[in-house]
Amino acid sequence: MTWLTRLVPGHAPDGGPVVSILAKRTYRIRHGAVAVPDPGADPTWVEADEYWDTNNPVLDAMKLESELVAWKPCTDAVVVGQAHAPRGKRARFLDCGIQVGAFRKVVRVFGNRKIQLKTMGFDFTEPEAFDSMPLHYGLAYGGRHKKADGQELQYPRNPVGKGFVVAPEPSDLVDLVLPNLENPAQLLLPQDLALKSFERWRAAPEPWALGYTSRNFHPRVTLAGLQADQAIEAEIIRLQSAAASDGSSPQPPVPVLNPDYFCGASKGLSLPYLRGDETITLVYLDPDLPQFEFRLPGERPQLYLDVGLGLEWMEPVLQNVVIFKGTNQVDLVWRGSCRYDGPESMSDWRTLRMGVST
Repeated sequence: MTWLTRLVPGHAPDGGPVVSILAKRTYRIRHGAVAVPDPGADPTWVEADEYWDTNNPVLDAMKLESELVAWKPCTDAVVVGQAHAPRGKRARFLDCGIQVGAFRKVVRVFGNRKIQLKTMGFDFTEPEAFDSMPLHYGLAYGGRHKKADGQELQYPRNPVGKGFVVAPEPSDLVDLVLPNLENPAQLLLPQDLALKSFERWRAAPEPWALGYTSRNFHPRVTLAGLQADQAIEAEIIRLQSAAASDGSSPQPPVPVLNPDYFCGASKGLSLPYLRGDETITLVYLDPDLPQFEFRLPGERPQLYLDVGLGLEWMEPVLQNVVIFKGTNQVDLVWRGSCRYDGPESMSDWRTLRMGVST
């Protein structure tokens, strides 16, 4: 299987234009082994974000995020899969998780639960037994609460989850569905379920899952603009440009976007750049093996670009590790970047050759 490649223009963290070569490959994984290229795979680029269920970004959790990112300051490790009770058994709750090298994340998985009203207050029902449970943010804490007056409140950290409720009436609790996925260190308790006011949303539990976050989740959505110091720098540059009437003084590049915005993995899984040979352990993500362990391939592509001025070799960094446990595959996306003079300069390119050497 050959590498899939793509040229993507964009910006470095300082705002300067870069052109990046992305390289993607799909590997087979099995317990106790090193991942190997999958000869039967037919990978394509994820060009636009994809969502679960109705594919509605307002209502659904992110399934796959666009891979066409010219600069990402992390390696996103993402699991597209389900938690599994051991085959032949059912669980009311279990702890599943992932460890990538020295980085570890654990998720407490509950069967379906609802609210049980009592004479004084309420409690959570016993979790229902389950065989498997998806691990995306649609099943984590969050969601929307529609008040009796028609006002709809949404949990800023995860508008597509379950369990978010503010100053509820008893009727609001009857059909409330509780989250299936929680942080074992910050479990949702009956006495903490109902927020007294929306302004206290930061006191609610953080959503906890292993899939992609969505771009409208707080705090990720706040990174879509400039960082504070970048905004100040951009304003200084604008004023300097306006003052330079003869246009003779070259101006530094204007920062355009906080690159952390492109880190889409769950909290704790947007990692410092991985080498690509780490051991990954999955706990209760396989119906037959409570602990499934494999090693990334250790295959580091050498990326090159030629626009008519000779080959330019780019230092590769690993941007994505996406594990598809249902099919026992993992997709790796590497990126190499170099400076250039901006999109208008592409018309001067005499040729375009790019590729991967391993």
